[in-house]
Formats: sequence, C-alpha cells, structure tokens
Amino acid sequence: MKKNQGSAKALSGQIYVLTVFTGQRAWAQADADSFYNKLYEALRWLTKQVRRYGKNVSFKHGFYGLPSPVTYEIGKGSLSGGVIWQMMQHFGYRDVPSFAEWARREQGCDNCLVLMVVDKPGRSSAIAYSDNYDRSKYFLEGAVCYTHHENGLELSAASIAHEICHLFGAEDLYQPKAIEQRARQLYPDDIMLRVSYNIDELSIGEMTAWFMGLSDVEKPWYRSFLPENQ
Repeated sequence: MKKNQGSAKALSGQIYVLTVFTGQRAWAQADADSFYNKLYEALRWLTKQVRRYGKNVSFKHGFYGLPSPVTYEIGKGSLSGGVIWQMMQHFGYRDVPSFAEWARREQGCDNCLVLMVVDKPGRSSAIAYSDNYDRSKYFLEGAVCYTHHENGLELSAASIAHEICHLFGAEDLYQPKAIEQRARQLYPDDIMLRVSYNIDELSIGEMTAWFMGLSDVEKPWYRSFLPENQ
C-alpha cells in the first residue's frame, strides 16, 4: 500500500496543489477557467468526503503556465515520476523534495501535489511514490490530466478527484474483471470503481477510506482487493 508515502501522505490538514498548464499553444482563459471549475468541484467533494470520516482538509493553490504554457511534451501511454522531476527541473528546483520543503516552509502545507494539465485528449494518470523509489527524483507526487478523454468526452471533476485519491493510497476497483464484479456488489458508488459527471452521486467508500488512511477500521476482505493479492 502507498498511503503515508511521498509528498501526498495524508488527505488531511492543509494541502498545496500546484497546477501546471502544458501544451503547444497558449491556453485560452475560458479553457483554463473550465479546468479550475472542475478542480474546485473535485476539491470541494474531497473535503466533504474527508469529513465523513471525522477528519478535515483544506487546500492552497498555485498555478504556472498561463497564458503561455510549459511546452514540455507529454504523450499518451504510461508515465513515471520522472515526468514530474523533469518538470520541476524546468522550474529550477534541484530535486523534487525541495518543492515539498518550500510548500511546508512558505505555505504551511505538510502535503503537496502537482497537477499537470495537457490541452489534448488522453488518459489521465496518477504518479504515486513508493519508498523504494529514488526520493530525490520521485518524492513529489502528482497526476497528468488531459482536457478530454481518449473518446473525446470532456474531463470531469470526478476524474480529477479519482487521480488525486490515487496519490493518497486509493486503488482502482474497476480492474481486473473479478475485482470489478466484487466491487460493484460491495461499493457500487465508490469513485475508484467508476466516475460520473455528477460527482455528488459518488463517494469514498469504507474500503477506499481504509486504503487512504482515513479509517482505521479494517474488514477481512479489504486486503484481497490490493494489487499484490490479485
């Protein structure tokens, strides 16, 4: 399990979210505002869900790349923490823990993450940290979010929240097929099973809450949903 590791250890307290706009052309303000509206909706929903488990969370924001985006080319396919490392080098940081230290020292945030937004279709992906990775390169956690899915539909607030949950330890519940079938019976509205354009019909289910450290109550079948047990 990847909770309590990296720059996004706990979904509680104050969290710094850096949004980096990338692409090969200038972002229109309307497009940037559209993403921010979805991000704020995702963070509002996360705040509400965290409170269900007796905890509190708040967010601070920063952005880079408007109106002229970072022209780092992010393709489709698999991603690694090296993408974030190279991005932070572009900003002049000697390593990724330096940014996490800045967020703690200057912003009062013990947790931080980066959202890299790409103005094209693609499959959004989370880049989580594990303690067996090179800390100097991979400690800073984040996600790459495409403005549209590969099928052309617009990114949803639920998709952003889904990727953020990954950074705090949540696991996908929609694959493989056997896991999806069990999850649909037990946790049909869990955000790690499915997303929706109406984020308020979704939840952080009790098992996902345990994966993320929001709950200490473990039921016997939880660990069978973890990747290493599949």
